[in-house]
Amino acid sequence: MTWQGVALAMALTLLSRQPVLAATTVCVLTPRLSVNASGEVVAPVPLGAPTLLSSDSLDEVRIERDGEVLWQRLAQADQPIDGPIPWPLAPIRPRERLLLLLRPRGVSPDDYAVVILEGDPADRMGRAQAERNGLGSDPIAWWRSIQGAFDRGDISLGLALLFAFDGPSSPRLDNLRRAVFLAGCGGGGGDAHGAPARIGATLL
Repeated sequence: MTWQGVALAMALTLLSRQPVLAATTVCVLTPRLSVNASGEVVAPVPLGAPTLLSSDSLDEVRIERDGEVLWQRLAQADQPIDGPIPWPLAPIRPRERLLLLLRPRGVSPDDYAVVILEGDPADRMGRAQAERNGLGSDPIAWWRSIQGAFDRGDISLGLALLFAFDGPSSPRLDNLRRAVFLAGCGGGGGDAHGAPARIGATLL
């Protein structure tokens, strides 16, 4: 199989396990989402500065802590928010919890998809950061690390590395990024351990 085929197969494997959670939805590609026992949509964060990426156009992206707005981006009337957003704040600390609010294009100003961003345990975040630091700017090393994360079921880290803003460019890395983005969240069902995920917008 060519590397293009491997990239597409990897993307489709990821997408086939996604949860589809509600009717009015936002497709979140990274960070990877899951649903906890309380029904909350949670994004475990292995690297402290996650890229924020939805395949849908957005009118607003907001980050809060305990009701305080830490950061906000609003779309212009003729210019929606599209594409990846680099992490705009200090890195998330182990076990720290922040709220990420995403408002899809064209919905009510009070209609948001709400995600809890939660830093992983300190030992896991330390290992993930050490792995990332060891990659340098070598595209082959990044590819192997991303592929290794997916192979062992560490979808959160695989997606975090794949869409990291400081990650290198190469034909097969770019092809995989493109394949995941274009596939979006698909239309199939799945369990709460897959990624990417489509989450419901709720009235706040």
